[in-house]
Amino acid sequence: MSVMKYITHAAVSVAAAATFVAPAPASAQSSVDSLSSGIEHAATTPAGSLLAGYDPFYDDPVPDLGSPGTLLRSQAAPHLLNILGPDFPGYAERILYTSTTVTGDPVATSGFVIQPATQWAGPGPTPTVVFAPGTRGSSDACAPSRGPGFAAQVGLPGPAAGINYELHAYEAAAALGMRVVVVDYIGLGTPGAHTYVLHDEEGHAVLDAARAVVSAGDPVAFYGYSQGGGASAAAAELQPTYAPELNVKGTFAGAPPADLLATMTGVENSSIVAVLGYAINGWAARYPELAQVVDENVNPRGRELVAATANSCIPDDVLRWGLTNTASLTTSGQSLSDIVFSRPDIAAYFESQKLGRRTPTSPIMVSTAGSDDLVPSEQARQLARDYCAAGATTTMLDEGLPALTPGIKLGGNHVAGVLTELVPSMTWVVDRFNGVPAGSNCGQF
Repeated sequence: MSVMKYITHAAVSVAAAATFVAPAPASAQSSVDSLSSGIEHAATTPAGSLLAGYDPFYDDPVPDLGSPGTLLRSQAAPHLLNILGPDFPGYAERILYTSTTVTGDPVATSGFVIQPATQWAGPGPTPTVVFAPGTRGSSDACAPSRGPGFAAQVGLPGPAAGINYELHAYEAAAALGMRVVVVDYIGLGTPGAHTYVLHDEEGHAVLDAARAVVSAGDPVAFYGYSQGGGASAAAAELQPTYAPELNVKGTFAGAPPADLLATMTGVENSSIVAVLGYAINGWAARYPELAQVVDENVNPRGRELVAATANSCIPDDVLRWGLTNTASLTTSGQSLSDIVFSRPDIAAYFESQKLGRRTPTSPIMVSTAGSDDLVPSEQARQLARDYCAAGATTTMLDEGLPALTPGIKLGGNHVAGVLTELVPSMTWVVDRFNGVPAGSNCGQF
């Protein structure tokens, strides 16, 4: 008998002896067998590597990608709510599924699923929330599904430190009895460039994750903040034509970068100015002329930022590039945003991804913390107004927070919303699953 088998059977024997004096009934024996299986699962199932590198789950090619929403493979993923396996609540798996690029090409995309940690107490079948993460970075090490317990992973050289700072929200939803699906986005975790804030591709990733996991007709909602807010709003807009079979009950789009040109100005000279590098690198994979325009206008320091942000995560980039004036990165002294604005052909790519031009057919909540110095609050409000004008059932959550660091873009107002909006937004989602009619405050903002 192996050491593992010995430990497993010994632990189960102790548990059984402490619980049962007489021979156990069939149901009790089944519980003991489940515990035995769970202990062995916990001790023998890889939890994921802290150091990023080649991983066959993500990196091995798939011979046939199939149609969008095809589940390609899955892998057990122990985490905080469940280390004992599929017989226990909160069981989780990494998933690889098929999505599509902005040009319609199929691509393998990763993410993870957490089964409910408690029984759903509302009406109907267990609902699913598809989470679109906020900014993580461009390195595969930043992908939420990678790393032990979905918590963090480090990529070398760099180091690129990927931290899953929204894990509390995912596990809170599972604890409320909802199935949780988290997307990594196209190219984040899997081979290829991550097309950062390319809304159409992010919306596809969200919708196809739902297709891969949710049973036909079961209720689903989309949820995201910041980059994720844009992705969830894009999913809501695209769903009626791209995935009309989904039974969408609602969408939370927190601090969405709805107007990418306005958001580009917002992140200039800020703590997260490196996200401009994420966008340049990712979008250049679809629009090579963007890379050429940037290369023609940046100086050696600017080329360094572009190269460094092709394989990095947001924590290390805040430390390295935070508050950099991008005018110091160009040969002309113009900011990177000004260079994009001066080229109508390049600006048109970003303008084409503006949210609010398609109408969600399910209720949507849009939010801003107020005085957001990274993703401007006014463009979030305008998105809600656009939805209202189009006849969508729209709720605008504006917390009206005053500027925390006036004159310096540290992002305090933006980050605050991650925490302060969790309860009202999650309550709103649960209400949609419970069949509570969605209100609208159109005309009041």
